[in-house]
Amino acid sequence: MKEKQLAYRCPRSGCQTALEQRPDGLACANGHFFAFAEGTKVPVFDKLPEDANEYARGESAEKHDNALRWVLSTFRTEEERFRESLVDRLQLSKGQRVLVTGAGTGNDLPYIARRLMGSGEIYALDIAQQMLLAGVERHQGEVSRTGVDLHFSVSDATNLPFADGHFDAAYHFGGINLFSDVRRGIAEMNRVVRNGGRVVIGDEGLAPWLKDTELGRMLVNNNALYGFDAPLALLPETVRSPRVSWELCNTFYLIEFSASNEPLPIDIDVPHVGLRGGTIRTRYLGRLEGVDPALRDRIYAEAARRGVSRVEYLESLLRGALGEPERGADG
Repeated sequence: MKEKQLAYRCPRSGCQTALEQRPDGLACANGHFFAFAEGTKVPVFDKLPEDANEYARGESAEKHDNALRWVLSTFRTEEERFRESLVDRLQLSKGQRVLVTGAGTGNDLPYIARRLMGSGEIYALDIAQQMLLAGVERHQGEVSRTGVDLHFSVSDATNLPFADGHFDAAYHFGGINLFSDVRRGIAEMNRVVRNGGRVVIGDEGLAPWLKDTELGRMLVNNNALYGFDAPLALLPETVRSPRVSWELCNTFYLIEFSASNEPLPIDIDVPHVGLRGGTIRTRYLGRLEGVDPALRDRIYAEAARRGVSRVEYLESLLRGALGEPERGADG
């Protein structure tokens, strides 16, 4: 049986051709090579240097587990119900392709696999190799037995090794606050999800009404990440139906949106009705140098006498001065 081709593309060259699979790694037609992590078939595209932070050390998975237990106990939350509620936001259906960035030890992967109902693909990645390999050990067999194809890679979420629009959904919970470039990380998820697909991201960040409370200050003192704001200002301008909420007693933000790389369907050329006239485009791009206020008032009065908008009358004057025909006149 022929091996299924993986979705990976070269994150260095930007080439859209699938990487060639070799026994020891993946190769790009432009000469780049990405070795598998030792003893695995997990390609390493980019990774944190060893000991760069607590997630890049050998005991990182255990530390993460301890931190997770603390969070769930502190906010009195049952893990299974919580993770199911997060994954539900992806609105998945059978056979879809899902990207999970910042996958860590993969705790969300079984919940995502269930929503795919025995068919589909999950690509899970993290830049911390030690964390990701712990996720491989914990969840590769469990998810594969559901019939869902699960692929892991050590990758930088701000430079994803996938083609545009390849996925039906992208998911990230926990860690986006620490991205080297949060705006680019969100833009990359939007890029690789098809138009209309779902993107769900979340991390520590108090709801605004908690920020200046004593409880809020206590939480930020305990963990500075709780002081982060939901990065709504960093969303791509093309996204559709964005929504923000707060989870875990309003201490973690959750942003959902429909992916799109198409411009917003705004017609900036609809004429305004009224004294001023013009359109969104002409009012913004067509601004002229200042004129004498008395002359301006005379022009406005003459436009009103003629029963036309100020913009329309000004344009007619300028065209006349340049020797151009009136708009709508025969050539």
